[in-house]
Amino acid sequence: MTKLLKLIMRSATIGITIGYLVALSFSEIYQTHDFVPSASAYVTSFSSPLMATLTSTGLWAMIGIVFGLASLTFKRSSWSITRQTVVNFCLTYLGFTPLAILCGWFPLNVQWLLSFTGIFILMYAGIWLNYYLANYHEVKRLNRLLKK
Repeated sequence: MTKLLKLIMRSATIGITIGYLVALSFSEIYQTHDFVPSASAYVTSFSSPLMATLTSTGLWAMIGIVFGLASLTFKRSSWSITRQTVVNFCLTYLGFTPLAILCGWFPLNVQWLLSFTGIFILMYAGIWLNYYLANYHEVKRLNRLLKK
Protein backbone atom coordinates (compact mmCIF):
# COMPACT_ATOMS: atom_id res chain seq x y z
CA MET A 1 0.00 0.00 0.00
CA THR A 2 1.41 3.40 -0.90
CA LYS A 3 2.28 5.98 1.76
CA LEU A 4 -0.45 8.31 0.49
CA LEU A 5 -3.13 5.61 0.67
CA LYS A 6 -1.98 4.69 4.18
CA LEU A 7 -2.20 8.37 5.18
CA ILE A 8 -5.71 8.64 3.73
CA MET A 9 -6.90 5.48 5.50
CA ARG A 10 -5.33 6.49 8.82
CA SER A 11 -6.72 10.04 8.54
CA ALA A 12 -10.22 8.79 7.71
CA THR A 13 -10.12 6.45 10.71
CA ILE A 14 -8.97 9.26 13.00
CA GLY A 15 -11.70 11.55 11.62
CA ILE A 16 -14.40 8.94 12.21
CA THR A 17 -13.12 8.21 15.72
CA ILE A 18 -13.00 11.89 16.73
CA GLY A 19 -16.38 12.59 15.09
CA TYR A 20 -17.98 9.67 16.88
CA LEU A 21 -16.48 10.62 20.26
CA VAL A 22 -17.58 14.25 19.88
CA ALA A 23 -21.10 13.19 18.88
CA LEU A 24 -21.23 10.72 21.76
CA SER A 25 -20.07 13.44 24.16
CA PHE A 26 -22.72 15.88 22.96
CA SER A 27 -25.37 13.16 23.12
CA GLU A 28 -24.42 12.73 26.79
CA ILE A 29 -24.10 16.46 27.53
CA TYR A 30 -27.55 17.17 26.09
CA GLN A 31 -28.88 13.97 27.70
CA THR A 32 -30.49 12.66 24.54
CA HIS A 33 -32.29 9.35 24.86
CA ASP A 34 -30.44 7.98 21.80
CA PHE A 35 -27.10 8.60 20.15
CA VAL A 36 -27.34 11.50 17.68
CA PRO A 37 -24.53 12.38 15.26
CA SER A 38 -25.39 16.09 15.16
CA ALA A 39 -28.05 18.67 15.96
CA SER A 40 -31.67 17.50 15.84
CA ALA A 41 -32.41 19.64 12.75
CA TYR A 42 -29.64 17.77 10.93
CA VAL A 43 -30.86 14.34 12.04
CA THR A 44 -34.49 15.05 11.09
CA SER A 45 -33.41 16.04 7.58
CA PHE A 46 -32.71 12.34 6.90
CA SER A 47 -35.11 9.45 6.46
CA SER A 48 -33.82 7.87 9.68
CA PRO A 49 -31.26 8.43 12.43
CA LEU A 50 -29.27 5.57 10.90
CA MET A 51 -28.96 7.45 7.59
CA ALA A 52 -27.92 10.59 9.47
CA THR A 53 -25.25 8.59 11.30
CA LEU A 54 -24.01 6.91 8.11
CA THR A 55 -23.78 10.28 6.35
CA SER A 56 -22.02 11.80 9.35
CA THR A 57 -19.54 8.93 9.37
CA GLY A 58 -18.63 9.69 5.75
CA LEU A 59 -18.30 13.39 6.53
CA TRP A 60 -16.13 12.67 9.58
CA ALA A 61 -13.90 10.50 7.38
CA MET A 62 -13.59 13.33 4.85
CA ILE A 63 -12.72 15.78 7.64
CA GLY A 64 -9.96 13.45 8.78
CA ILE A 65 -8.67 13.16 5.22
CA VAL A 66 -8.64 16.96 4.81
CA PHE A 67 -6.47 17.36 7.90
CA GLY A 68 -4.30 14.36 7.00
CA LEU A 69 -3.56 15.57 3.48
CA ALA A 70 -3.05 19.15 4.66
CA SER A 71 -0.41 17.88 7.09
CA LEU A 72 1.75 17.06 4.07
CA THR A 73 2.49 20.80 3.79
CA PHE A 74 4.77 20.44 6.81
CA LYS A 75 6.82 17.83 4.94
CA ARG A 76 7.83 20.42 2.32
CA SER A 77 11.33 21.12 3.67
CA SER A 78 12.01 23.63 0.88
CA TRP A 79 9.20 25.86 2.25
CA SER A 80 9.58 28.24 5.16
CA ILE A 81 7.64 27.47 8.33
CA THR A 82 5.52 30.54 7.58
CA ARG A 83 4.60 29.28 4.11
CA GLN A 84 3.90 25.80 5.45
CA THR A 85 1.64 27.24 8.15
CA VAL A 86 -0.26 29.60 5.83
CA VAL A 87 -0.84 26.89 3.20
CA ASN A 88 -1.84 24.36 5.88
CA PHE A 89 -4.24 26.86 7.45
CA CYS A 90 -5.85 27.69 4.10
CA LEU A 91 -6.23 24.02 3.12
CA THR A 92 -7.72 22.99 6.45
CA TYR A 93 -10.03 26.00 6.69
CA LEU A 94 -11.27 25.72 3.09
CA GLY A 95 -11.64 21.94 3.34
CA PHE A 96 -13.10 21.76 6.83
CA THR A 97 -15.60 24.65 6.70
CA PRO A 98 -17.95 23.22 4.05
CA LEU A 99 -17.79 19.81 5.72
CA ALA A 100 -18.67 21.35 9.11
CA ILE A 101 -21.67 23.03 7.49
CA LEU A 102 -22.73 19.75 5.86
CA CYS A 103 -22.38 18.05 9.27
CA GLY A 104 -24.98 20.47 10.62
CA TRP A 105 -22.57 21.98 13.14
CA PHE A 106 -23.63 25.52 12.27
CA PRO A 107 -26.01 27.15 9.78
CA LEU A 108 -24.79 28.85 6.65
CA ASN A 109 -25.06 32.53 7.52
CA VAL A 110 -22.58 35.35 8.02
CA GLN A 111 -22.85 35.56 11.82
CA TRP A 112 -22.19 31.86 12.35
CA LEU A 113 -19.47 31.79 9.70
CA LEU A 114 -17.66 34.68 11.40
CA SER A 115 -17.98 32.97 14.80
CA PHE A 116 -16.76 29.69 13.38
CA THR A 117 -13.85 31.43 11.66
CA GLY A 118 -12.81 33.12 14.90
CA ILE A 119 -12.97 29.85 16.82
CA PHE A 120 -11.09 28.04 14.05
CA ILE A 121 -8.33 30.67 14.04
CA LEU A 122 -7.97 30.52 17.84
CA MET A 123 -7.87 26.72 17.90
CA TYR A 124 -5.46 26.58 14.96
CA ALA A 125 -3.17 29.17 16.57
CA GLY A 126 -3.22 27.27 19.87
CA ILE A 127 -2.38 23.94 18.27
CA TRP A 128 0.28 25.53 16.06
CA LEU A 129 1.86 27.30 19.04
CA ASN A 130 1.95 24.03 20.98
CA TYR A 131 3.75 22.24 18.12
CA TYR A 132 6.07 25.20 17.56
CA LEU A 133 7.11 25.31 21.21
CA ALA A 134 7.59 21.53 21.34
CA ASN A 135 9.82 21.65 18.26
CA TYR A 136 11.66 24.71 19.57
CA HIS A 137 12.52 22.92 22.81
CA GLU A 138 13.50 19.77 20.93
CA VAL A 139 15.92 21.76 18.74
CA LYS A 140 17.42 23.41 21.84
CA ARG A 141 17.82 19.99 23.47
CA LEU A 142 19.50 18.54 20.39
CA ASN A 143 21.81 21.55 20.12
CA ARG A 144 22.85 21.07 23.77
CA LEU A 145 23.62 17.42 23.06
CA LEU A 146 25.68 18.36 20.02
CA LYS A 147 27.75 20.82 22.06
CA LYS A 148 28.75 18.10 24.56
